[in-house]
Amino acid sequence: MKQFKLRASASGKMLTAKGAVAQNDTSRAYVEEWLISLLTGKTKEIESKYLTRGIESEKLAIARISKTLNLELKKNELQFENDYFTGKPDIITEDTIIDAKCSWDVFTFPYFMKSPPMNYVLQLQEYMEMTGKRKAILAFCLENGTLDQINRLAWQKAKKDGADEPTVQHWESAESELNYDHLADELRIKLFHVDYDENLIKNLLEAVKLARIYIYEELLPCVNQ
Repeated sequence: MKQFKLRASASGKMLTAKGAVAQNDTSRAYVEEWLISLLTGKTKEIESKYLTRGIESEKLAIARISKTLNLELKKNELQFENDYFTGKPDIITEDTIIDAKCSWDVFTFPYFMKSPPMNYVLQLQEYMEMTGKRKAILAFCLENGTLDQINRLAWQKAKKDGADEPTVQHWESAESELNYDHLADELRIKLFHVDYDENLIKNLLEAVKLARIYIYEELLPCVNQ
């Protein structure tokens, strides 16, 4: 049977906020979903307005990171994996992994964040382990609202005004509200530098091993009853 491998973007489900191995409902649920997908050939669809926002704004974010770092960067299209991990970094340079995160709006941009969230740090650790890089950058970017965001906001404004559907004024107001071109560059990007951490990799490896034990000793026997 195919061995369980931890997807980099889901690594935060397997370790605690302090980087210790987590054996809780969240980690077990993730492993159980992986096994169900393997057994049935079905993939659980993950859709959210935040995920859509990130995908639609990715090119703009990469351009912003390129300008900030004074580098010509491009989207990585290669999927990586080893015996324990799998994932697809956003950007790979000669010595650094770069991951772009697009904030939903100006109020969710991490202006006052002092250190990167552990789930993103773990994601970058896996990317570094798989690619052999030892430096990484987590880049938060604030891009103008997408058409989907503008559409949602225009309808909200119309509903608030008691209109059956958005007017031109509602659309223009929504587009203006979600436009950040008047902001200085430093207010639209925030970078965190992350170094390779052997201890975190060790814990991630241990989490994968425990997940495999859970699959073979607890989950599969239930399926085969």
